[in-house]
Amino acid sequence: MAENGALQKAKIAVYEDDAGKSKLGAGFSVDFMFNPEAVRVTKTLKPKEQKAAGQNAPSPQFTGGNAAQLEFGEILFDTYETRQNVYTSKVTRLEALIKLDEQLHRPPMVMFLWGQGWGDRDGQINAGLWFVTGLDVNYTMFLPNGAPVRCTCKLTLTEVPETAVKLSPDTAHVHLVNRGDSLSGIAYREYDDAAQWRRIAAANGIDDPLQVEPGRRLLIPPILK
Repeated sequence: MAENGALQKAKIAVYEDDAGKSKLGAGFSVDFMFNPEAVRVTKTLKPKEQKAAGQNAPSPQFTGGNAAQLEFGEILFDTYETRQNVYTSKVTRLEALIKLDEQLHRPPMVMFLWGQGWGDRDGQINAGLWFVTGLDVNYTMFLPNGAPVRCTCKLTLTEVPETAVKLSPDTAHVHLVNRGDSLSGIAYREYDDAAQWRRIAAANGIDDPLQVEPGRRLLIPPILK
């Protein structure tokens, strides 16, 4: 709900950087007819077991976590009153998000948007980028001519790895600092060169590179050729 009490409808929208490059076009989204009753978020960290002589049990080695998943149990679409085919009017738009895009050579990255609590990419809950990786549709009502007019969809979104959204070092942009970030780590992700942390520090007036507060927005300057 919004602050003024107005109902906020959830939707899945193509990320703006992909929208202009994708064949789907700018502003492509799938609006939910009814907001989800439940959203499940899962994240796992599975260690790689390393066996060693003289140990009763292998030692766990943590090299990185698995991608988070966002799951919607049942999303209802109902076009009975308008007599529209629910497949052609609704489901095909979800199918477009799970297919390889010819322009991007991968599925488009999407955001889950729902009022002020999800998807604004400013420290809110699960405000990240996702790939649509699962779609299960169950049709439950049909017109006399066989056209489906009601269905429920189970939808799975998988977290996009940071490497997939890495921006060009030739373009200035803003980075939102996460907990555990360091200037050298940010520089490595952005430029493939940890030594470039000084460039970021200078652009943001940072005197102490160890004091970078989570939630701060840093200007990432371009490397001019």
